[in-house]
Amino acid sequence: MNSPANSLGNHFPASSFPVPLASAVDIVNVFNRSVREKLTRLFGQRFSNRAEDRQELSKTTLPKSTYPLGVVQPENRDEVIQLMKILNEYQIPWHPFSRGCNWGYGARCASEDNHLMIDLRRMNRIVEINEELAYAVIEPGVSQGQLAMELEKRNSGLMLDVTGAGPDASIVGNTLQRGFGHTPYGDHFAHSCNYEAVLPDGSLKRTGFGDVTNSDVGHVYPYGNGPCDQGSFVQSNQTVVTRMTIWLMPRPQTIQGFGFKTNDLGTFRKIVDRVGQLRREGIINSVVHIANDIRVLSTKAGLKEHNGQNEPFTPAQRMQIAARSGMGLWNGLGGLYGTNGIVNAKKKEIRQAFKGLCKIRFFSQRHVQLLNAAAKHAPETRSFERMRNLSSTVSEVYELLCGRPSQAHLQGAFNRNRPPSGNVIDSGLIWIAPVIPNTGSDTLRLLGAIEPIANRHGFDLPVTISPVAARSAVCVCNLWYDKQVASDGPRASSCYREIRQMMDQLGYPPYRTASIDLEVP
Repeated sequence: MNSPANSLGNHFPASSFPVPLASAVDIVNVFNRSVREKLTRLFGQRFSNRAEDRQELSKTTLPKSTYPLGVVQPENRDEVIQLMKILNEYQIPWHPFSRGCNWGYGARCASEDNHLMIDLRRMNRIVEINEELAYAVIEPGVSQGQLAMELEKRNSGLMLDVTGAGPDASIVGNTLQRGFGHTPYGDHFAHSCNYEAVLPDGSLKRTGFGDVTNSDVGHVYPYGNGPCDQGSFVQSNQTVVTRMTIWLMPRPQTIQGFGFKTNDLGTFRKIVDRVGQLRREGIINSVVHIANDIRVLSTKAGLKEHNGQNEPFTPAQRMQIAARSGMGLWNGLGGLYGTNGIVNAKKKEIRQAFKGLCKIRFFSQRHVQLLNAAAKHAPETRSFERMRNLSSTVSEVYELLCGRPSQAHLQGAFNRNRPPSGNVIDSGLIWIAPVIPNTGSDTLRLLGAIEPIANRHGFDLPVTISPVAARSAVCVCNLWYDKQVASDGPRASSCYREIRQMMDQLGYPPYRTASIDLEVP
């Protein structure tokens, strides 16, 4: 239930938060007796508590789910204010979601049963794009595909940092979960400000200098005077954020990708250290993603055919598949941005830093086009599999580096099985993403502890090491399971709990957790 968390400190009055009802029975009774009629009058057909709609909203990729009271779809801030006043008056718990694409972390589900779902996808206005100061003001229903297309339509000189969650994912929703992408603006929370939010009592709050109306200062300076309360809105679910300013990156003269790979753990450890050093020195200022072979090949159709028994790959199998596909056991991809001179200077520094470690390759849009053309005309034989894998991997990553979201990386959700619907929400997927100091020793310490756990429970462990900041990295892992196999969900939950316990023992907490508590059996 959305009760008054102390983590909000003194930024909001205590009266903003309702006193929770005594039980789930009380909630349902009050909702049916007093609230349902009010919501019908306010929202009409945009309110529903039909069983089929509630069942649809309870879908998640996780092994556990929660069942809602119903759903409302406000279209503007004023409707949200009216809604929150009603819910506050009757002490009805609520759960907002922007577009429901929180794959692997709970999707649209609340933490418990009997919450009213607040679906914000109809609030999808791009309020402003400021070319001079490089920002956009957006509502929570705006997807990364929508904003990317609008920038392209305007022939804008700005670009958006995007994630691999697909074109339909919400920008605001990802930012509120501290999500990250690929470019120098990859830390989304750090490149946002001026949150407009409705508190539980229906009052309106703006962060920083958001209340200043006679200049653009609220869109460019996040702090305001006194304590900075912007962080109180993130991963808290204590407010309904109705608008946000995000900073856009001026599209540079040159965007070049770079890639490297290795099969040697000692070399991998040194690479992680070297990337961290280059990040701290400012030579690399984007988010490099270093992925293991399972992660890279998870989006490729051919991976599952090697492992039809849904058992973990053996080391020998992994070496064989990596060799045939042209991938390493560890593969890194990143981006360089700036003028021709700046990018060339950075390339020189990176080559020098990687000297003696592994070969590093740089690629531009022209290289990607040539590689794609060669792969397109290559014979459909196994001998050209390496070329096709390289072409698709480089092309997919380069799109993200350039701020163009793609559906390609969502294919990784179907590695264990593809549901008949073909929708991610119907697949079995749990994300686990601990934060580690950006060192090779910490990386190997974590992986050496959690990968055997996954394997012992019968799962492979796809891994991506992403230095989101200069001194820290997020180790993004996931578990695939088959919803059609009755034992798979409980087994995945048990594996998740054991990995989380190990993370706690090692001192590597998750940067983000699921909306549903999977640590309770």
